[in-house]
Amino acid sequence: ISIYKTTNNTLRITGLQSENAVVKVFNMLGKQMMTKAFKTNGVKEIWLPRLTSGIYLVQLQSDKGRLNKKIILE
Repeated sequence: ISIYKTTNNTLRITGLQSENAVVKVFNMLGKQMMTKAFKTNGVKEIWLPRLTSGIYLVQLQSDKGRLNKKIILE
């Protein structure tokens, strides 16, 4: 499973196969900035809210487990 940003307001998640998932974005202080539940079939684009520049933690929760990834918004 890969999680990466394509632009400063788009996040792409690849590698999930026909699963229900929830993505959450946190700032480095631990404050939750957004939550989005979705069902995917391979590739999913997530629109991010207008966030300030900085480092964020993306948490992906699916049927198979949890994955955390850091992203940098410029």
